[in-house]
Order: sequence, then structure tokens, then C-alpha cells
Amino acid sequence: MKLLIISDQPFERALMVPAFVQTGVRSIHATGNSDEVMELFNLHKPNVVLIDIRFNQEHAIPLCHELREINPLLGLLILADCPDLRILGVTVGSIPLGSQLILKTVPDVIALINQALPASILAAKSKETFIWAGANDIVNAPQFLSILSGLTDIQIETMRLVGSGLSNAEISRMRFVTEKSVEQIVTKISHYFDVGSDHTKNQRVLLAGQYYKWIGALRR
Repeated sequence: MKLLIISDQPFERALMVPAFVQTGVRSIHATGNSDEVMELFNLHKPNVVLIDIRFNQEHAIPLCHELREINPLLGLLILADCPDLRILGVTVGSIPLGSQLILKTVPDVIALINQALPASILAAKSKETFIWAGANDIVNAPQFLSILSGLTDIQIETMRLVGSGLSNAEISRMRFVTEKSVEQIVTKISHYFDVGSDHTKNQRVLLAGQYYKWIGALRR
């Protein structure tokens, strides 16, 4: 089996490459450079690609489709920081058929990936809808019991836009709603996370902090 790891997080790549050396994977290559992906893919012809869902500022899913066009039987393992894909800006329908998702926060994630490697190739052949790898054992685990499920799609999207630094005026323009409507949504989300009651602190900054927490960003 040949594996290509795609992640723009150097620490993640540094941990994963040696972790798979002791397995049945006979060829392992990794890159965090989007310009190198196609070069490595065409040169080494991997059976499986392991990719971070936020690679190159959320370019991972389009890249997966591009690689699948080259090799329709390519196994796809997609690493995600959160079980609620909405906060990552990903819709279920956008994920290539036969993909397997891996939640980074599950215990012994490397062992889970090892189990999913051969399964990802079979899933690519059967073209089944995407699944969480190890779903039978982990879907009911604490990592999957997300409080984000209490938010609507519109609230999640607004939270993402606030986290991206957009003003209420810009969000209203993008969503074709009034600025007052956006303000009300932002206030409701802030109250949901209990970050809107302290008038000595900036509500939007605290809400953005919640967004970055859920997408797995490192915070100092």
C-alpha cells in the first residue's frame, strides 16, 4: 500500500510519517505544499490519501475530487477536528463518495487510521456514502456529543463569518438580509455560548474564540 499524507501542519506530518513506518504501508510521502501535491501524487501513485479537511484554507474537499478524477479507486481518509462539519464550512453532499472521516480527538487516532487504510480502498470501490471511521465504536463517544448541534445552519454559518473577521454589514450583504437581522443572530449565538453577558469584554472577539476552539485552532 502507498500512502500520501497532505497536511499544512508540520507537527501533524512529523508525527504521522514515522507512525506508519511500522505498519504494512510500504511507501509513505507527505507534503504541506499545495504545489507539490500533484507532483507527488503522479510520481508515486498512492493507493490512499490522508488529508486534513482544512488543508490550504479549506481547499481539501475540492482537491479530493480532483485526485479522484485521476484515480477513481483512490482511498480517501479525511482528518477533521470536529464532528459537526458545518463549523468547518463543509456540507455532507460535497464529500466524495467512499470517503472515510477520521476525528482527530478520538483516543489512539493512529490505530484508527491504520484500521481505516484498507477499508478506505474498499469504500472507494463500493462508492458508499462517507462514514466516520470506527463509527460503531465512537459515534456515541463524548467527542461526538457536540453542543454545536443546538445551533441552526444559519447560526453556524454566521459564527463562521464572524470568526473570519467579517462585520455585521458585510455578513448582511453576503446573506442578503438586514444588518439588524445579523446583529440579532450574533447576539443569540453569544448568549448560547454564554459569552454575551459581560459588558467589559468584546462579544465578537469572544464569539470568534469559540469558533476557533471548535475548528481545532491552537490558542495561546
